[in-house]
Amino acid sequence: MRLVEPVGHAEVIAGLLRAAAGRRLAHALLLSGPDGIGKFLAAEWLAFGLLCAKGPGRPCGACGPCKRLLAGTHADILVLDPEADGEEEIKISRITRRERDSQPNVGDFLSLRPMEGGWRVVILRDADRMNEEAQNALLKTLEEPGTSTLLALVASRPESLLPTTRSRCVSVVLRPLGREAAATILRGHGIDAAEASILARWSGGAPGAALALHARAATAMRARITAVLAGELDPLAAAAEIGALDGEFPGKSPTAQARARARTFLDLLLAVLVDVERAAAGADPDSLAHGDLASRGAGPTGGLRARRLDLCLQARQDVEANLHPDAILERALLALEPVRRTSPSAP
Repeated sequence: MRLVEPVGHAEVIAGLLRAAAGRRLAHALLLSGPDGIGKFLAAEWLAFGLLCAKGPGRPCGACGPCKRLLAGTHADILVLDPEADGEEEIKISRITRRERDSQPNVGDFLSLRPMEGGWRVVILRDADRMNEEAQNALLKTLEEPGTSTLLALVASRPESLLPTTRSRCVSVVLRPLGREAAATILRGHGIDAAEASILARWSGGAPGAALALHARAATAMRARITAVLAGELDPLAAAAEIGALDGEFPGKSPTAQARARARTFLDLLLAVLVDVERAAAGADPDSLAHGDLASRGAGPTGGLRARRLDLCLQARQDVEANLHPDAILERALLALEPVRRTSPSAP
């Protein structure tokens, strides 16, 4: 775990720690907000504040509990992180014990007494990846977790959770950072100023999302989108080049990594196409993450643009249906061809 105060969210977490000190903290929280704004970092800071020997309050970082949290040896915290574990979804076996499964699970963890006599904390990163069976298994725990227990569900898409899951949690909505604050964080990670500014804009002020874009070759992906929109690159050639890009694409197998690459690309492509639609509807291109591409993508009529967007949305859904990622990339990029064929400025 990291002892890093979350930029932009410290006041919210301080309020939760004050509630804990006054024995008013809800036992189940749903920390939600856009991808990459530091929700998981905020959950970690909250856990430090609860488990610190001087807590609940601002963690000291020097006591025994803080040191054990930093070393990953504290017995009273369980973190489920599907991305770090290379899992595309959180299954029921991570919530309650299943035969022949030795992975830590929430039920077994909460059945034990606190080893250090204080709080027990469960953090579910990307809780919106829980399948329905896992969520149903978690319901009783959300209702009766025990004393001095916190379940922190972290989700970018809380609407993907079952209503029964959401209703048992107190919602804590975290907001994006400003672009300059995000760019400052990116520069601190060694990204040069020009790219940091671009990535901060593309990510909407979400430094975690910007770092993921950097690690997953988003700059190179967007260059291919730009070239296809301009009629300078054949869509099939672009698909082949994107499929060969190196980057930090999670997954335990080459196929899972290829799906992650396709997922990253399609999310980026959809962000571009949505900004094209916003610009066509009258939005100021300078206010949009991808507004610089608005003039290139807006050549077709509204009907053709809508069809192009529908095709790319279907391609994104097909990634989750486990269709072949290479074919999905080709289909999505071929959907951009009407831009080249109908735009009066296209060569």
